Amino acid sequence: AITAGGTNSQNTHAMGIDLTAGGRNKQKSRSFASSKNPYITLLVKLYRFLARRTSSKFNEIVLKRLFLSRINRPALSLRRLVSFMENKT
Repeated sequence: AITAGGTNSQNTHAMGIDLTAGGRNKQKSRSFASSKNPYITLLVKLYRFLARRTSSKFNEIVLKRLFLSRINRPALSLRRLVSFMENKT
C-alpha cells in the first residue's frame, strides 16, 4: 500500500550500502606508485618481482613503502638498502 508521502509502506529499509554483498572497503592500500619518477617506477617493478618470487618479508615492506605518498614515506637511504641486501645474495 502506498502512503500519503508516496512511499511504499511495505518497504521499511532505507537506501544505503548493501553490507551483505560486500559492504564498505575497510582498508584500501595503493597498488601503484603515485610518483611519475621513472626511477621509482623501476624500483616498484623490481620489488614487485622480488616480493612475488621470494619469501623475504623485507621485499614486501620496501614495496609497500614505495607505494606511499612522499609525506608518509619513511626514509630509506640507498646506503641502508645496500647494507640490508649484503647478506641476501
